[in-house]
Amino acid sequence: MYRGLSGQRKNECTFVEPLLRWWRVTNLSRNYPWRTCKDPYKVIVAEILLQRTRRDKVVEVYNRFIQRYPSPSLLASAKVGDVERIIEPLGLRKRAKYLVRMAQEYIRRIEVVERGLFEHLPGVGVYVANTVKVLLGFDTPLKADSSIARVFSRYFGRPLNKRRPADTKWVNTYLNKCSPHNKKEYILALIDLAWEVCKPRNPLCEKCPLREECKYCSARKT
Repeated sequence: MYRGLSGQRKNECTFVEPLLRWWRVTNLSRNYPWRTCKDPYKVIVAEILLQRTRRDKVVEVYNRFIQRYPSPSLLASAKVGDVERIIEPLGLRKRAKYLVRMAQEYIRRIEVVERGLFEHLPGVGVYVANTVKVLLGFDTPLKADSSIARVFSRYFGRPLNKRRPADTKWVNTYLNKCSPHNKKEYILALIDLAWEVCKPRNPLCEKCPLREECKYCSARKT
């Protein structure tokens, strides 16, 4: 995986192989529909719904949403109140307005979608746009979210930008420097590790595939 890399980079990136092994072995339970979808519209919808929301809660709502609005044209002509009722179980009803506006702009500026410039659509921030690109197979630099920043901070034992952890420069440098060829697997593995093991509170260090070299895990043992 790291043929031709310097010794220093090999040492910095040793977390990648155990991370990916763990993810491939345990991935059968994470068959979320948006992860195998090739339709940018449906992936964008999923990522907007996933913001600050548990994935297991999103699945049912997402499936209902896509059944009702399978195309951007149908969502673009929807009433915001109707969309609010579908996504209400997730909270943050204001996302309904963004979803309708996103669909309207999706149709109006189809060239933006075709070029992969999803961040120009309403309700689609830089991180959401980056995740959509990775899931769709675009060759794009990776962007950390706060959960990935947490994993890296604990593993490397380094501090984060307190105001915006995801914008910590060294995190995004390591995230890209250590990226294998399959960026999709890599980013999904980090997301799943952050959600399932390296939790904000009470992380499950004993189940972590990175525990042998993780600075945080080592400190908890002493």
